[in-house]
Amino acid sequence: MSSNFAVCADNLGKCYQIYEQPLDRLKQSLWRARRRFYREFWALRDCSFEIRKGETVGIIGSNGSGKSTLLQIICGTLNPTEGQLEVSGKIAALLELGSGFNPEFTGRENVYMSAAIMGISRAEIESRYDAIAAFADIGSFIEQPVKMYSSGMYVRLAFAVAVNVSPDILVVDEALSVGDARFQQKCMARIRRFCRTGTVIFVSHDTAAVTELCSRAIWIESGSIRMDGPPKFVVEKYLQFMYEGNSSFEAPVIKSDGDFQRDFDTGGFTPVGEDIRQFGDRRVTIEAVRLVSQGSGNGVVYAGQACEIGMTLHAHNDIANPIVGFIVKDRLGREILGDNTDLIRKELPSLAKGRRYVITFKMDAWPNLLEGEYSLTVAIADGALDDHMQCHYLHDAVIFKNIPVRMPGGILSVPNTKVGFFQEES
Repeated sequence: MSSNFAVCADNLGKCYQIYEQPLDRLKQSLWRARRRFYREFWALRDCSFEIRKGETVGIIGSNGSGKSTLLQIICGTLNPTEGQLEVSGKIAALLELGSGFNPEFTGRENVYMSAAIMGISRAEIESRYDAIAAFADIGSFIEQPVKMYSSGMYVRLAFAVAVNVSPDILVVDEALSVGDARFQQKCMARIRRFCRTGTVIFVSHDTAAVTELCSRAIWIESGSIRMDGPPKFVVEKYLQFMYEGNSSFEAPVIKSDGDFQRDFDTGGFTPVGEDIRQFGDRRVTIEAVRLVSQGSGNGVVYAGQACEIGMTLHAHNDIANPIVGFIVKDRLGREILGDNTDLIRKELPSLAKGRRYVITFKMDAWPNLLEGEYSLTVAIADGALDDHMQCHYLHDAVIFKNIPVRMPGGILSVPNTKVGFFQEES
């Protein structure tokens, strides 16, 4: 392995033997290789990559994709079934809550024991003990057996040890999610500082943290590396996969001509299911909904990019004064933004019984919302804004993920803000 690399993996694979019942294990020990009483489960397969010294690499993937198995192989707590792995440097790992701690030992005793396992001398750890205790900030509990600790105390002490033993490679696997907000901020600040001098392998479901912290991201799915590249690009593709699956749907290009689009062959509309909460007199119904942003349909919306909300309507009666609108809500149900044709002062033509229509709301730039999950509620009514009858109202018709261009100061900001600065002439 070149001296420039911290980790080199070549066709790594990890296979587990899954037995349907305990008796099958006994049968297998008796028959050995002559007969198989188990099925194979490959947690990892054909994983090859290299991590350079000084890189900060984020590993993302859905639950059960093989991320933690890969980290355990890198840290040496698991042996691969096939392939080769080379690691250059001392590793400090935070794989799971309090891993390596003896519940009967005090926090202080576990600090010394963990440091010894990492190859740190007693004299060296004594010189760092005060810094570890200060970072953990659990007070007198450090002199109590760790079996008395809360989950937050466990992770505080474990992380404090990991970052204070001067490792060459720091491995963190989701453990920070149990800490409180202040401790998480302190941990992220320490990780950022470590990123400037060491190698970090960071596993998290917090895609915003991966994008912000990492110089590279590896997406693992079903035990194989699906994508390896710049964090923003990999995260966007991963989120699109999580919300849309392996669909081969290609979102239509958002057109600028005309307010209505009656070409029903463009595709991309998701039919309205019975599971969606809805009400109205059904004189006209919303049959399908489409949310398009930067080539992504109904799953991910990108701040600062053009966006289109589309609905297909089926008129079961004549509708003289249709009003169509939408509302975007956050995960707490708060209404973040919305609009309708009456507020926009766009008077729609009447709808004829038996006809189908498509209406679209096109925005040049989606607002810069906080990253997270949002829902799209759509509705059509008959009448005026202050006096109307609801024909069809769909609560949370589409759930989507918002990708901000940057962190907004509040719930949202405009995508592009120009700052002016002038100095008074003396």
